[in-house]
Amino acid sequence: MAALGVPPICVILPDAQEVRGRLHARRQVKDGWLYQVGILVWQDGSNGSAEPAEQRVWVSPAHARPLPGVSYEHVPTHRLSATDAPFQKRPPAWTLQYLPHRPGHPGSTLLHVVGCNPSDRTLTQEEAVAALRQPRAAACIECDAARSLTPEQLQPDQAHQEHGIESLQDTNPRETPPPL
Repeated sequence: MAALGVPPICVILPDAQEVRGRLHARRQVKDGWLYQVGILVWQDGSNGSAEPAEQRVWVSPAHARPLPGVSYEHVPTHRLSATDAPFQKRPPAWTLQYLPHRPGHPGSTLLHVVGCNPSDRTLTQEEAVAALRQPRAAACIECDAARSLTPEQLQPDQAHQEHGIESLQDTNPRETPPPL
């Protein structure tokens, strides 16, 4: 799965499995760092076949671990500038990711804050709330999509849960890139 210039990384899945992925980028956010990782998965192909496809997602440092002996110095790193305003001061915008129907698993949607998942269309606050109220819809826990909406707008089971960002976090984010 190695691609020129894209180093491997250990990705920790939600069920605690560890798989080898690739680290495409890292970006500093208000509370620390996020890492764009890609893992190879199967997707429905033509004529009912299964084809490999890389799925990319932004994860917290709790879900990515560097591999011994691998250099991460050439990974694109996006830092907050001194003039960047905190996310709460910018008007938020959202995008939807459509997760396709698979045998035994109905399709669903995942709400993201703009920048977490590529999309051609942004949603207003009203559209984001309406999308979250649909069946099989959830907010991304990596990009604070749920936290960017007011508690009155969210149903109780859609509240955002905090995730620790200790394992790969910079102690002084303005100094050196994260230790990958």
